[in-house]
Amino acid sequence: MRKILLIIFLSFCFNSCEHSKEMNNVKIIGLMSDVMWKGKMDGLISTDTISLKGTYGLGPLENLKGEVLVFDGTTYISGINSNEKLYVNKVEAAKSPFFVYATEKNLEKVPLPSNVNDLSSLEKYIDQKFSKIEIPFVFILKGKWKNLNIHSVNLPAGSIVSSPKEAHEGLKNFTYENIDGYIVGFFSRKHQAVFTHHDSFIHCHFVSEDKEIMGHVDSFNINNQTVSMSVADRLLKTKP
Repeated sequence: MRKILLIIFLSFCFNSCEHSKEMNNVKIIGLMSDVMWKGKMDGLISTDTISLKGTYGLGPLENLKGEVLVFDGTTYISGINSNEKLYVNKVEAAKSPFFVYATEKNLEKVPLPSNVNDLSSLEKYIDQKFSKIEIPFVFILKGKWKNLNIHSVNLPAGSIVSSPKEAHEGLKNFTYENIDGYIVGFFSRKHQAVFTHHDSFIHCHFVSEDKEIMGHVDSFNINNQTVSMSVADRLLKTKP
């Protein structure tokens, strides 16, 4: 009897693990905490190795000189120019000291309820909507933002980093209103200080429709009727 129960248990574990492997497309390179607390700012990944259609990813630029976004296989970097203005370039490759990415070709829209109107309510909604999902996943928002606050890191050359405060030296904030574009976000309850901050389950970058604006999302306000969200279709097929 014990052998039978053991076999059933092991079979359940094996099937669960195989299911998780099958669902989990997210790849994680480096640690946010190593960058913030240990000053490890050299690039650990070059985005030309992941430039596939349907690939989305984000992280800071190596040496914290800007932000990186891979959007549908295309790499964009943002930074601050000599006039303290934000610039965005489409590039063949960029390096990042920590990075999270996934390739998802089968995305399906998920309706946003009326109470989702900012970053905090979005995180809460995703946490509840996908309460059975234990693995990290990517989500894409598309539409018009009533108000959007983003930043781009801009660490002075030669800086030594041993704390988040030092890592954010030179950071520049930017605010926009009634702007069309996309947010690429990654959600996980288990990767705080890995690719999300210690007090959040999500990490998001915004890119405008015309690809002239891009950066790390700090906050936003939306009308849920003007923004749609998409996730991998298999996440919506997960049984309770």
